[in-house]
Amino acid sequence: MSHIPPSQKKVLLTHLDWNLQRLDEVLKQSETDYFKSAALQRFGHTYTMAIKSIHEFIDLKDRAKEIKDEECIKLATQNGWNVDPIKWHEMISDYQRINQKPDDQQTEVVYQKLPGYQQALKNLYYNLKSLL
Repeated sequence: MSHIPPSQKKVLLTHLDWNLQRLDEVLKQSETDYFKSAALQRFGHTYTMAIKSIHEFIDLKDRAKEIKDEECIKLATQNGWNVDPIKWHEMISDYQRINQKPDDQQTEVVYQKLPGYQQALKNLYYNLKSLL
């Protein structure tokens, strides 16, 4: 399927796992503005690692800048990596939203969705890990 050395894939998955663990930790904290902001930031890092991991496992590294996240998710779905396209399209939209300095109401809406996104990201991680 891919010509990427397994060790490189393993490194990416290690980073994705680390980010998932940090996201889990911050979501367990009290719901103060500080921890909500930290959770949203950690979600952004975790999302980015997930997309990079998909690029590597599909061998899109050389074309990564050309492939939009939506197309990346479509390819992950086609590869049978248990990716819920509806959840991921919502996640993509919310990821873009938090990177555009949303207002407090939008921030709260995205924050409330983070546990569901966390589970979708974990599902992807476990599916990619099983390919090593």
